[in-house]
Parts: sequence; C-alpha cells; structure tokens
Amino acid sequence: MNHRYLVISLSALIGEICSTYYIRAAAQGDTNMMMFFAFIGPFLGLPFISFMIDAKTWAQRVYNALALSCGYVGGSLIVAYLINQ
Repeated sequence: MNHRYLVISLSALIGEICSTYYIRAAAQGDTNMMMFFAFIGPFLGLPFISFMIDAKTWAQRVYNALALSCGYVGGSLIVAYLINQ
C-alpha cells in the first residue's frame, strides 16, 4: 500500500474522531473542549492536504476518496464503540 493512502486514512480517522468529540462537547456545553477541538481542527488536514492537491488523474482522486472513506468509517466505528462503553 502506498504510504500516501495510509496517511490520508489515518488523518481522516483522527479527524472524524475529533469532529465527533467537538460536536459532543458543543452539545454538552463544554466550552474548554470546544475551544480545544476548534483549535486543532485546521491542523488535522495538514498531513494529507498535499496528497489531495497532487492528485493528477481520476484514478488517484478515486483512491484518495476511498482512503478518506476508510478513515472516516474507522473513526466512526471507534467513536461508536467508545461512546457505547
């Protein structure tokens, strides 16, 4: 597996977990956690943004989308597991 797709997947996984916990903090009115996740949010895309921009062919774009999808699904499953504990 090309390392770029692993980086994209892991970044999406972490981004999904953090965005879900941001929403949870907002729903609970936890201002400190909201500010924390709002602050780190823009930095979560830095590892994969250059890979997204560098995609020249539709095949690369589709592989990027699949890597993102896998990361988002993995993050959702992790959050669902942790919340239901």
